[in-house]
Amino acid sequence: MERKSTGVIRFSIADNDFYFKQFLLKMLLENPFYRVVNDCNNGHELINRIYWKQEDVFLIDLYMPILSGLEAIKFIRKSNTHTPILTYSGTYQSDMDEILSEIPNTYYCQKNSIIIKDILKNSILSDNVDFEEYRKEWSQQMQAVQNYLDRQKKSQQDLSVIEIQMIKLCYEGFSNKDIGDHMNLSPRTVDTYIKRLTEKLGLKSKLDLVRFCVETGFYNTSM
Repeated sequence: MERKSTGVIRFSIADNDFYFKQFLLKMLLENPFYRVVNDCNNGHELINRIYWKQEDVFLIDLYMPILSGLEAIKFIRKSNTHTPILTYSGTYQSDMDEILSEIPNTYYCQKNSIIIKDILKNSILSDNVDFEEYRKEWSQQMQAVQNYLDRQKKSQQDLSVIEIQMIKLCYEGFSNKDIGDHMNLSPRTVDTYIKRLTEKLGLKSKLDLVRFCVETGFYNTSM
């Protein structure tokens, strides 16, 4: 896909996961040449806006309520076969991959903002990386995905109630001092907890803890 003469690439997003969508929006808007023209919560909202024909790329969660991503993609392709669609799911789904591979200009990947950014930059908006190579690699990593999920599950099981509460407070935007006040801990103790948490989960920063909270669903827990 070649960039328009204005230099701006316009995106339409459909994703009912509010928190993951914030990562997508932040990632996109870091690029001065990207614009988000539609921000939808499900496939039904998206298809009611596509008649404006103002987007250059669609970003669509494969699994959404009211109207799924797959049904929205099929609807779009009835009248538009050229605008690239990048759709994603939490884990590899072989049946969906088979269906989506038959739909023109449709890219299927893992629900991960870093991977989405990489595919946009290197496969959709340029020809630096052949997407089929990525697709082949992902289709062969079902066991790797399961191993990853098993490790994530074990990490989550090893987390204490206090650690989970702290992760959620990081996600909610509290400073370390505010977390300490909320949990009746000193700021130094909070610093130590966060340092140990990032090491325990193989993360690098407090921002990574926020992403971990979103992508593992901890923000929905009642702890």
